[in-house]
Amino acid sequence: MEFAFWILVGFLSGSIPWSVLVGKFLAGLDVRSVGDGNPGSANVWKGSGSAFGVLALILDITKGFVPVYVGFRYLSPEGSLGGQLALSLVAFAPILGHAFSPFLKFRGGKALATTAGSWTAITDGLVVPLACLLLGLLHGVQKNHAITVTLCIVGFLLVFFPLKQELYLGAFWLMNICLVIYKHRSEYSRGFLPRGWISSARFVPWR
Repeated sequence: MEFAFWILVGFLSGSIPWSVLVGKFLAGLDVRSVGDGNPGSANVWKGSGSAFGVLALILDITKGFVPVYVGFRYLSPEGSLGGQLALSLVAFAPILGHAFSPFLKFRGGKALATTAGSWTAITDGLVVPLACLLLGLLHGVQKNHAITVTLCIVGFLLVFFPLKQELYLGAFWLMNICLVIYKHRSEYSRGFLPRGWISSARFVPWR
């Protein structure tokens, strides 16, 4: 019952469409009419500027971080398979809530900010510098956002699973990456888009 409670709390927390609310009540903007129509903080930024964009981003991260952080400190799976899988659902619930929010007729966003919140909670913040490094490097070499975020999340698994060696983390990552791929499915067809400095580079072989 405790696991079910925190899964429900996480899902409901993730379902709150903060970016839509910030856009509507503070910026006088429907973020779903901006850019790609995604109800996320990026479109708040595009449509109303950095101040409201940062506020929406913080709220979308927080709605993933808080229920996962608190829930993980109350729950004790004791190494059982069922407990580990339930713990992975606690971590994933806010992300699922954002992606398929009942408050938006289950047409939610891509859940990247909420993903950051959940990962920050389960890694005690260690994911933050790793994400900054990976996103910076990947964004610096190519322009397809879908590839950048997907490879970044792959990097999370490669770094944190060997450190924690917990089943819940692997199960959570699998659900997370599948949702990210689904939400970005239309963007992968663009392929790898190298930055200009790469495509125009001239390499001189050693003599």
